[in-house]
Amino acid sequence: MKTLSLLALTLSLGLPVLAQAPVALNIADVATAKLGFQAQFQFQSNTDPVVQGTSDNFVVRRIRLIAGGTVGDKIDWLFDTDDPNIGKVSSNVNGTKNLNNLYVQDAVLTYKFSRAVYLDSGILTIDPNHNGLTSSARYFGNDAFAYASLQNAYLGNTTPTGLQGSSPLNRDVGLSARGLLGDHFEYHLGLTNGYRNTANDTNGTTTPTVPAVSTSDTIASNNALRVTARAQYDLFDSEGAGYTTAGQYFGTRKIVSFGLGYDRQDAYRQTTADAFVDLPVNGGDEFTFEGAYWLYDGGTFLPTLLRQKDGSLQVGYTFGATHLSPILRYEARRLDAPGDSKLNTPINTLAAWTTTPASFDEDRTTLGVAYWINEQRANFKVFYSAITPRNQVGSAGTAAGVHSGLRNYHQITAQFQVYAW
Repeated sequence: MKTLSLLALTLSLGLPVLAQAPVALNIADVATAKLGFQAQFQFQSNTDPVVQGTSDNFVVRRIRLIAGGTVGDKIDWLFDTDDPNIGKVSSNVNGTKNLNNLYVQDAVLTYKFSRAVYLDSGILTIDPNHNGLTSSARYFGNDAFAYASLQNAYLGNTTPTGLQGSSPLNRDVGLSARGLLGDHFEYHLGLTNGYRNTANDTNGTTTPTVPAVSTSDTIASNNALRVTARAQYDLFDSEGAGYTTAGQYFGTRKIVSFGLGYDRQDAYRQTTADAFVDLPVNGGDEFTFEGAYWLYDGGTFLPTLLRQKDGSLQVGYTFGATHLSPILRYEARRLDAPGDSKLNTPINTLAAWTTTPASFDEDRTTLGVAYWINEQRANFKVFYSAITPRNQVGSAGTAAGVHSGLRNYHQITAQFQVYAW
């Protein structure tokens, strides 16, 4: 018992110290390098909208090794790996668990022309929304918004087991420019691969019969590149147009920002808007708010990305004396109604409208608390989410409003993070 008590005391005192700074090196006074890591260990308890019962599992949510540094005064570099969701049950029917799946998450070279122009190249974090650009190590809640970055699963920018296996979630390969214009306006512009079509593919979503001899108009990857743009205005302090953003600044900045974003490739479109508030208040406390809105439309290019209007609101208050933050989040997804002419595929031919939760409107209400042991370097979070499917249909071609058998369900997570960077 004495040994366990000593171990607990050592961890409580030592982990925050360990997480304060990575290992740094100076190479011949020309280049620098530093090493760090991020670890998120999580317990989750989930019910299912279709299958009866509750699934309880321990999960390694994220485990990342990070390296980065500089070469001279103009070049920055960043490289990190990830192995997410180890132990997560990917099927509530057969109990299949995710296994180790280590991959390169970021590989970025940045040339700094000036404060107004940073040029990034490589495997990049690309998203038109503030929440989509937020580092997973710096979330205010326990994870990203539920409807942020939905395009990734359809553009092929998921894990290496995704549609095309091109890059991890929220990443794409290409170029990105970012910068701060004056003291209040920042921008992000990206030109990346997105989805690359197959030979003789007219919309990037089918597997055609490839001719024996390929010609210039049937060669693979002949579709347009993906274009992503984001503009943000900061009323007070700037977030700095960094490679990623943060979900909280722990009273070090006075942030009130408004952003607009646009993402496009061929017939796919995403338009998004967001607001972010993070203010020091009451002599050591902090008020945090974030809101986001998305209009997704996969068009004929990504027809399974249904046209939808999604929104998320999150508000929280950090008590400086206790390092505790109660956090409330509400999110809603609203698809175009079944049979609506705006649907990319007619309802009577779209099997996804049967019993797939992602094919229905839904509301999500999440309540949680975060305990900041050492700000984002070491923290513990517990969250409860209640999910309510709406406007369900019975089977393909059934009129709207007929119940399909989906039930309300919930998700409970308890997460511990240690982060050194």
